[in-house]
Amino acid sequence: MRAELQHLCDTYFKIHPIEGSDKVVPIADAIRESVKPEMSIHFSFTHYRAHGAAYELARQFWGKDPGFTLIATGILEYGILFIFGGLIKKAIAAFYGDTYPTSGPNPILQKAFTDGTVSLENWTNLTIPLRFMAAAYKLPYISTNSILGSSMEQNNSHAFHVVEDPVFPGQKVGLLSPLQPDLSIIHGWAADPSGNTILLPPYGENLWGALASKDGVLVTVEQVVSTDFIRRYSHLVKLPAHLVRSVSVVPFGAHPQGMSNQGITELDAYGEDHQFRLDFRKASRNTNQFEDWANYWVLECKDHKEYLDRLGYDRLMALKGKADKNSWTYDIDSKSDGIAEHESYTLSELMVISMSRIIQEKVLEKSYKNVLGGIGLSSLAAALAYYCLKEKNQEYIDLLVETGFYGYAPRPGDAFVFNFANIPTNKIQSNFIDILNLYAGGNRNQCLGVLATGQVDKYGNLNSTILEDGRYLVGAGGSNDISNGAREVIVLLKQSKKRFVKKIPYISSKGDRITTLVSNLGVFEKLDRTGELILTRCLSDETSSSLAKSIQKVKENCGWDLRIAKNVKEIAPPTKDELQIIRLLDPKGNFISR
Repeated sequence: MRAELQHLCDTYFKIHPIEGSDKVVPIADAIRESVKPEMSIHFSFTHYRAHGAAYELARQFWGKDPGFTLIATGILEYGILFIFGGLIKKAIAAFYGDTYPTSGPNPILQKAFTDGTVSLENWTNLTIPLRFMAAAYKLPYISTNSILGSSMEQNNSHAFHVVEDPVFPGQKVGLLSPLQPDLSIIHGWAADPSGNTILLPPYGENLWGALASKDGVLVTVEQVVSTDFIRRYSHLVKLPAHLVRSVSVVPFGAHPQGMSNQGITELDAYGEDHQFRLDFRKASRNTNQFEDWANYWVLECKDHKEYLDRLGYDRLMALKGKADKNSWTYDIDSKSDGIAEHESYTLSELMVISMSRIIQEKVLEKSYKNVLGGIGLSSLAAALAYYCLKEKNQEYIDLLVETGFYGYAPRPGDAFVFNFANIPTNKIQSNFIDILNLYAGGNRNQCLGVLATGQVDKYGNLNSTILEDGRYLVGAGGSNDISNGAREVIVLLKQSKKRFVKKIPYISSKGDRITTLVSNLGVFEKLDRTGELILTRCLSDETSSSLAKSIQKVKENCGWDLRIAKNVKEIAPPTKDELQIIRLLDPKGNFISR
C-alpha cells in the first residue's frame, strides 16, 4: 500500500480499543450529583438489580424526607428499605412484598400503605414495561388486553383508558399512557468507560424504563472493560453510552441476588445469598430488629467496600461456588438425609400432586406446549407435571417464568421459581413482554397458565392485592396478564372461608379463562354456562372416613353456596414417585409443609 494511503488508514480507519468520554465515578458521587429530592426514580427490574446503588441512595437520603416516587415492576428489599427510611412518598409497581422462599405480604409495606405514609399505584408485570415502551418510543399510548375487567382498570383511569376498537367494531381495547421516570438506575455486568453496558438475560422488564428515562441512567457494573471487549460481545450490549450519565464499579452489586455469566465465561458469576434474604425478611417483622438490620448493613457502612467486608471473603467465595451450573447436585446431596422416604402424605402435598395431574390431563387433552407457573405452590405443581409428562408419556412441554425463563428444567434443592440454578437450563432467555405478551398471550400461544392467589370467588375472579379490611397483600404481579392471555388458567389455593369468598373486595384478575380451581380439600371446575366453579373431586387424607364427610368439609370451608357435581370423585393417593419428586424439588419444605 502506498505510504499516503497507509497514513490515511492508520489515521482515519483505525478502531481504538477504548472510545468515548470517561464517565467512571464512585457510586456515592454519581448519586450525589444526579439524584435530587422529588425525583421519580426507576430501579430497573431485570434478574439482576442494583442493590449496591440502592444502599448508597439510602445512606445519602435516610431520614431527609426527599419525597421520591419509586418506580419498579417489583418493590422488594430495596423498596422496603426506602419506605422504612422515609425516602418514598409514592410507589408505582406490580408486586409489593417478600418473595423468598415464598411470596407474601411485608408488614413494613402494609403499614405504610394502610396509614397513608406512601401512596401506591397497582399495575402488572406486563403493563409497566409497556408504559415504559410507549415513553421510549414517544407514543401517545400503547394498547393492551391486560387489566381489562380488573379493579386496576377503574383505579388507574388517569393512565388507562378503555375505548372502542377502531379496527374491530364491538370490541374493547385498553390504552396505556406513557410512563417516564426522571432517572433510571440499573446494574449490569460490564461497561466501557463511556457507558456502553452489557446486561445478561433473563431480562425481566428489559431496558424500557432506562430507555424512557428523562435524565438518563446511572449504571453500576461488576467491572469496567474496553470498548474492544464491548464490540466482541455487542450482541449482549443492551444500553448505549449516550443514555448513560455515569458508570460506577460496584462488585457484587446485585447481592443478595446472584449474577449469571451465561454467554461470557470470562466474567466470574456468583449465586444468590438466600440466608441474607431470609434474615432481611425476619428482621422486617419487628421495627427494632429492622432498625438494627438497616444500621448494620447499610447506614453504618461508609461505602460499598465496607458492606462487602461485613459479608466477608468466605461468604463471597461461597456465593461464587454456588454459581456453578452443577452446584445443585452438591446442595441436594447435603440435604438428601432430610428428605422423607415414607409414603404418608399431607393434604398440602396431595393438593400439589392433584394440581400436577390436572396439568398433565390438560396438556395431553388440548396439546398445550407451554405451561407458565406463578410463584409458590403453582410452580412446584408445574415442575412435577413437567417431569411426569416427560417420563410417562414422552410428552415434552416448555415451562415458562414471567421474568424471561423459557423451556427451563427445574433443578432439585430449591423450589423457588426464580432459582439461579434454573437459568443454565433455559432454551430461551427472554423478558416480561415476550413471555406475557407473546408466548402466554399472543395470537398463536399454546400456553396453560398455572397460578396461586390470595382469594377467589365462585366465578374464578382472583384477589392478590387488597383485603376487605384494607390490608395489602402483594399485588397482581404477572397473574393478571396470564389470566388475560393464556389459553386456559388453573388456580391453586388452600381453602378457608376467608379465601373462598362470596365477593372479593378487589379484582386482581378476572376469572373468565380460569376453568379449574384446586384446594387442599377439593377440585372445582366450570361445567356449564353459569361460569360457576362446581365441586367435582375431593381430596382425602389418610384420616378421612368417607367421601360424604369430605364433601361436607369442603362445603363448611367455602364462603359461597357451593354447587356439587352429581358424581364427585375421590382423588387417588400420591404415588411414591410423586412424593419423592416434590420432596427433592423442595427438600426444606418451604412450599410443602410436613
